[in-house]
Amino acid sequence: MGNAVLGVLGTTLVLAGAVILAMSLLTPTTVERGYGQVKAAVNDVAAEVQLPAVRLGVEGGQEELDVCDGSFIEMTSYRNTVGVPAVYAAHNNCGGDIVLNWAVGTQFEVEGQPGTFEVVDVRHTAKHWETTESLIGLQGDFALQSCFYGEDRMQFVGIRPVAG
Repeated sequence: MGNAVLGVLGTTLVLAGAVILAMSLLTPTTVERGYGQVKAAVNDVAAEVQLPAVRLGVEGGQEELDVCDGSFIEMTSYRNTVGVPAVYAAHNNCGGDIVLNWAVGTQFEVEGQPGTFEVVDVRHTAKHWETTESLIGLQGDFALQSCFYGEDRMQFVGIRPVAG
């Protein structure tokens, strides 16, 4: 009896693993999107216990962004557009996903800087074939950016220190 139960359980686990592997190979964006939803839910629960915190890193471009050190890189490619605040970006799988569920009013801390910061504007753009002009008028002293998991969209959040 015990061997039969173990056999059924083992077969079930192997089949479940095969299904997950097949989904990862056949529908990777669906799996990535699902992973992103789970990560966002975890980030939301953590934010209920303690204010989230981000770290601003060096300035640079794609090469610095791809180092993936957990910091938001000040993207020099956004500097030459009048009306766009300084943009700091991080890949979603390198800590950038923390901003993906943020909305106007979300508060957080910036490591190494005093006080609390707040989201004052949110903008979604396409990941590809989008220009910096689509960010003109984004409110805030600076912005944080990351890409959604499994989607052709990015989120920019305009940030200001909380007064007082």
